[in-house]
Formats: sequence, C-alpha cells, structure tokens
Amino acid sequence: MNRVYGSPMGQKVFFKNLDALRFIAFLFIFLGHALDTESSVVTESSTYGLVKNYVYIFGKTGFSFAFVLSSYINTWVILEERQRAGTFKPWLYYIRRALRIWPLYFLVLFIGFVVLPLAMDLINEPYQEIGNPWYFILFVGNFFLIEHGWTHSPIISVLWSVSVEEQFYIFWPFLLIVFRKSEKWLFAILLMLFAATTFYYYQTDVNLWFHTLFLLGDICLGAIFAFISFNKNWGYDSLKSLSRNAIIGIYLAFGLSLIFYHQLFDNLVFPGVINLILEKMFYAIILSFFIFEQNFCDNSFFKFGKLKVMTYLGVISYGLFCFHEIGLLIGNRVLASFGLDENVWAFLILKPAIAFLIILPISHVSWNYFEKPILGLKRHFYTK
Repeated sequence: MNRVYGSPMGQKVFFKNLDALRFIAFLFIFLGHALDTESSVVTESSTYGLVKNYVYIFGKTGFSFAFVLSSYINTWVILEERQRAGTFKPWLYYIRRALRIWPLYFLVLFIGFVVLPLAMDLINEPYQEIGNPWYFILFVGNFFLIEHGWTHSPIISVLWSVSVEEQFYIFWPFLLIVFRKSEKWLFAILLMLFAATTFYYYQTDVNLWFHTLFLLGDICLGAIFAFISFNKNWGYDSLKSLSRNAIIGIYLAFGLSLIFYHQLFDNLVFPGVINLILEKMFYAIILSFFIFEQNFCDNSFFKFGKLKVMTYLGVISYGLFCFHEIGLLIGNRVLASFGLDENVWAFLILKPAIAFLIILPISHVSWNYFEKPILGLKRHFYTK
C-alpha cells in the first residue's frame, strides 16, 4: 500500500517503493560511467572489453529509467494537484521544481567550472575548461555536447540529462492544460516527434542520445503510465491484476534483454533506425511497467520499499548522481597513487568501490544539510 502524508493540498500520495527504483537507475548510470579510461593496457584487456560491453548497456538503460521515473512522478504531481485543488498553477510547479533541482545543480556547476580548475592549478596540473558555462546555466547543456562534444571535466558533462528534463518540464504543464481531455492525441504527437527525430538524425553527426526530442520516447511512456495509474483507465485493471508468474516473466525478459542486447537490437532483421526505435520503446515500456507494478500490482513477488538501505540511497540519489563523476576522478587518482591504474581487476573493482565510498557521505551530508532544508520551502508553493 502507498501511505499518505499531509500537505497544503490535503492528502498526497507517496509512492514508498520508488526511492529504491531511483537508486537502481542511478546505479546503472554509475556503472556505465565507472569504467571509462584512457589506459590502453586496460582497454586492450579481453576482460575489460567484456565487462565494458555490458556496463555501457546499463548506462543507457539507467538514463532511460531516470527519464521514465521523472516523467511519471512529475505528471502524477500535476494531475493530483489539479484534481485536489480544482486548478493548477504552473508557476508554483516551476518554483517547487527549481527548489529541488537548481541548488545542487548550480553547486556542481560551480565546482566543475571554478573549484576544479583552481584545485588542479594548485597541484601544478592546470587546465582550461572547454565547456561553455552558459549552455549549462541556461539548461541546454545537452546541445553543447551535441555540437562540441564532451566538456573537459566529466563533472559538468554528466549534467546534460538535467538540461533535458528542465527543457521538457518548461512546456509540460501547459501541454497538459491544452490537451486536457484529449491526452491520447498529445501522447501520439510526442511519440511521432520521437520517431521523426530518430529517422531524421540517424547516422548523422548528431548524437541522438543527448537530443531532447529523441528522449521523448522515455518521457512520453512514463507520462502515459502516470495517466493509467491516476485515472485507472487504459488497461489499469488488467495490469493491476497480473499474476505473479506474469510479473516475474516481465522481470526475466528485462534481464535477458540486457544479456542478449546485441542479438536483439543490433541485428540485421530490421534497418538500424527501426532497431533503435524498438529498443527505446521496449525499455521505456518495460521500465514504466516496473514503476506501475511497484505501486499498484496486487501480486508483486517483491516490493523494493522493503529494502530500507536501498530506499535511503534512493532518497539521496540526486546527490549521488551529481557527485559521482567527482568520486570517479578521485578513484582514478587513488589507483594511480598506488600504481594500480593499469591493473585491470583494480580498475574494474576498486575504482567503483572507492568512488562510491567517497560520494556516499558527501551525498548524505548534501541531502540532510543542503537539499532537504531548501526542499522544506516547497510547502509554501502549492495551489491552495
């Protein structure tokens, strides 16, 4: 069951199982980034090649999961406020979202553009950041990566996904107002934009994985499942009453899809662009289902909210995400200081472990003494 807690709007649903899913999404992203290296000794290792092949898939899937989760939760919040208050004021929603996202986001930008170059200069390793800060200040950092490639520091580059979300959520409240009572048309348009963008830019110099319109597939499916959940229509009863065996089968299908990813989505049965569209839709649907299943299915074999440690890690997952590249940079330094930077097993195991142990206390402090106090202000910005 989902518990409720008081808010200025009355009773507000809190999905107790989703924090653990947030952590899983972060963990996939973390693993996808943890094994980046310029060491030829490491990259030429067959062991590294095998592991890297899978963690690359994890990274892509983790970002999809993050977009799906964000879309689901934000769409639910808008629908709930609109229903309980009888109206919805976008400007209040924007303030609440800014209170959640902006403080830590701009802190990490300051670290990446100001603190890190100064620190490197102090240890006689000066460098100049090639990234344009205005792209990231204005939340179009993903288009900087598309146009210019990676920034010098991965601390900054990783924030591209925050830009994508902020771009979409500028328009999302108004789209839900304009298409109220005709949401199916809205979702159809979004999916057509996703497909058209994929066809138009496929095999061009544009990196689709950073393009906002390409990522509409994930965002749209998360929103669709939020509508299914909130309005209890579009197959809600059938999904809610799925048997335990069927649910286990879906989880197994997801696991097998990661193992046999290349056989499924790099095959010659369909043109490459069709494979890419099928891949995005498959993962967006199955990851959206996981959210629905954890919240509403009667016959779930396990609810992740029971895992208290994982749930707390999900609570602080935004900090884990924002700081994880800092941890990985330090992990590289630690390995180098012990002469282990070209040891494949140390790189595969020790580096991620060191990085996680570094960002865990930082994220804990950030949540409790920086993010959470600011979030307390959100209570003043709900529709009465």
